[in-house]
Amino acid sequence: MWPSIPCVSEHRTGVAPNRQVGRFTLADLVEERHGCQVWRAVDSTLNREVALWLVPRDEELAADLRLSTRTAATVDDRRIVRILDVFDTDELLVVVTEWCSGEVLRDHLAEPLPPAEANRIAYEVAGAIESAHAHGIAHGLLRPSNVLVCQDGEVRVTGLGLDAVLAGVDPAADGDPVRADLHGVGALLYACLTARWPGPETEGIAAAPEVAGSVPPPSRVRADIPEPLDEFCARTVVPVGAARGRRPVASAAQAREALGASLTDLTGERHPITPRPVAAERRGSWVARLALGMGVLLAVLVLGGLGWRLLGSGGEAAAPAPSATPTPSPSATAEEAPKPVTYRIAGARDFDPLGNGEENPGRVPFAYDDDKNTAWRTVTYYNKSLDKPGVGLLVDLGAPRAIGRVVLHLVGNGTDLQVLTSNDPGNDPRDYDVMAQATEAGEKVTLKSPDPTSARYVLVWLTGLPQVDGGWRGGIREITVTS
Repeated sequence: MWPSIPCVSEHRTGVAPNRQVGRFTLADLVEERHGCQVWRAVDSTLNREVALWLVPRDEELAADLRLSTRTAATVDDRRIVRILDVFDTDELLVVVTEWCSGEVLRDHLAEPLPPAEANRIAYEVAGAIESAHAHGIAHGLLRPSNVLVCQDGEVRVTGLGLDAVLAGVDPAADGDPVRADLHGVGALLYACLTARWPGPETEGIAAAPEVAGSVPPPSRVRADIPEPLDEFCARTVVPVGAARGRRPVASAAQAREALGASLTDLTGERHPITPRPVAAERRGSWVARLALGMGVLLAVLVLGGLGWRLLGSGGEAAAPAPSATPTPSPSATAEEAPKPVTYRIAGARDFDPLGNGEENPGRVPFAYDDDKNTAWRTVTYYNKSLDKPGVGLLVDLGAPRAIGRVVLHLVGNGTDLQVLTSNDPGNDPRDYDVMAQATEAGEKVTLKSPDPTSARYVLVWLTGLPQVDGGWRGGIREITVTS
């Protein structure tokens, strides 16, 4: 977990254990980061632990920190440690965040991590950063101390809206916050793979050795680095990419998709039913890109004197408004039909028992990540009917559910398919029950059952594919299963 450190002098914040700061009681000084003290504290009103970030109000950057944290507080993604409140005392600017019991990634890097684990951590960080960018804010200074690994393996990112103001954007990115975040994701992966940092020694992690005056790809530091991860580092880590002449990754969405494609390709094993990626805001729209670009411009104008650029949301950022709970209409009656329930997808795997046994398993999570810009796709076939009965995606709902409707966002126009259900995830599609089917389906199709069927597994079975350049290929951008 965040380690407690011996309490140093009261520093310029003038605080010590057991002091009250607002309604919070300080417990342990966790660390001093970029001139800011981070404390574990207890919320006396809600009786819960929180983290308090304390900055003297007379710091020149206090006003900028107040603005950036209020913007960051609008990002609602489980992978990002949430900002709960921002307030002032007579002496301090206080930022309240969640308290997380995870262990700091930095403390796991005495030795290289297994490639699959390194890949997974980087994938989760990329997803968190993608969500932040969709809200018009960047982290700017991703380091191993900003990543927490919880006991159940959950990965969470700290410092959004804080570190880039306190310390400035990563110098490797020439002040560009988006580039800094993409570099940061790649640098974290590099460190996980090699236990070396691609640049000067950072947070006790030794610098990667230089080769011909530049930082080498991780495969030059450790021989058994999988090619997809080596290539990803070359396309994101600034000094490595410059040395190898690779086309850089352009967005956090691209980074997450590239890392997701590698998740199961590292072992060559069949893709298992895997945990659902944490859902995030739908991303990649032109509106989000515009907001991100405007945020950079605004940050340059407002914060240029500090020598850093932080992505803002544009205009004066306000604290997030509390979510509203709809109030039932007085005319509502008990006889009204219940609203359909959308089921959480517990996991999924590619389903190709009548072919070579697999169908792009690394892309499976993209079929249910709440992002229609990504997709699980089939390979390319020589004819519409695939020269076999079909190929598909097997979805696990976690328990038997009353299934009334399946909504599919597909890749291309002209897909023939069936929705099959079962309580046994067997490998013979003939053992599944037919719920509904469609021919020549467009990019979105809703399939309903006259009578809801109870099943745990839903098999989307593609029997005919859209035509593309060089053959026939289809896929699923998003699948939603409801009652």
